[in-house]
Amino acid sequence: MKKTLKYALLLTAAFALPMSFASCSDDDDDNNANNSTAKADALNVVNKQFVESTVVATYKKLADDCEALQATIEGMNSQAALEKACQQWKTARQDWEWSEAFLFGAASGYGIDPHIDTWPFEVTVFNSYMAKFDLTNEADQAIVDHSVATTQNFTGFHALEYVIFRNGQPRQFAALTANELYFTKSVAADLYLSACRLEAAWAGIDNVKSARRQLLEDEELVPEDYFGNEFINAGKAGSRWKSATDGAIQIIAGCQDIIGEVAEGKIGSAYHGDDTNYIESPHAYNSIQDFYDNIMSCKHALYGGMNVSGTTPASGSLMAYCDANHPKEATAVKAALEEALSKIKAMKAPFVLNYTDASCGAAIDALDALDETLDKLTKALED
Repeated sequence: MKKTLKYALLLTAAFALPMSFASCSDDDDDNNANNSTAKADALNVVNKQFVESTVVATYKKLADDCEALQATIEGMNSQAALEKACQQWKTARQDWEWSEAFLFGAASGYGIDPHIDTWPFEVTVFNSYMAKFDLTNEADQAIVDHSVATTQNFTGFHALEYVIFRNGQPRQFAALTANELYFTKSVAADLYLSACRLEAAWAGIDNVKSARRQLLEDEELVPEDYFGNEFINAGKAGSRWKSATDGAIQIIAGCQDIIGEVAEGKIGSAYHGDDTNYIESPHAYNSIQDFYDNIMSCKHALYGGMNVSGTTPASGSLMAYCDANHPKEATAVKAALEEALSKIKAMKAPFVLNYTDASCGAAIDALDALDETLDKLTKALED
């Protein structure tokens, strides 16, 4: 009843002052159009900065570090070389975890994420392969190479981790068999190939090193899409993002996807007893660092850049835009983000031995709170 009465009164006022009402309406339309254009222009800057300073920069570093890791493993012949490979694995691993706030696009569309980052590693299958095949034989090598290139639980970061780490420390080089050494070379080469594909898909094939272009051409894996260009041109013909606002909201959605995965899956599965085998990076004792870097990927995406410190966002970043236009929601996100990082850092290590500790629950709660603040920020951007 109250709504009906209010609507009737508005209609009466409109008919009483038709010319005045029409004039205000025209002004409102002009203001709305101007505001919409200004918002689109500002968010186009945000989306461009996100692509160039965060996504492409992160994937380029991933490709560079995977290339270095492959080179070390290719020539690995001593304990010192193995220890160098372990350190390089951690460096490349951080690059990858820093990318998980933007798994949309090439990482998910081309199946790269599940290919290089599925766990737990198939130890039983691995042991059977090591016992069954002679990897000095080209035919057997081809079988293993095919499995590495086409499966999920038998390749990627966690395959390398299992071979070169034990209980959080570099494995003894003398304990590696010839078959294991060949396997690591195959996996490292495949990991580098995947990283090259990610870089090319976001930077554009013409904007990567010529050797990487040639590698992708030789393997017939040149990306069919140019995600970076599409994202920068959100709202224009040819982009899957229908507006600049859709692009900006995608940045937040990518953050929320990984926040949910860390809270519910990476920490929660073991902490709640749903699956105590579902523990990321258990052999390197790198789980908590993985979780922390995943949330840092959100900070990079929101604040701009790829190695953000402090709480001041880069000019042109989504958080800088929100600071200016939605300060209440932005302030809440920034505080919740720092709290989540703090709670993860305070988790009892190593996670694989302490996944029932109360500190894990505290981290989950903080991640849930962060997710809620991002919901509110999304609604503010949509208005």
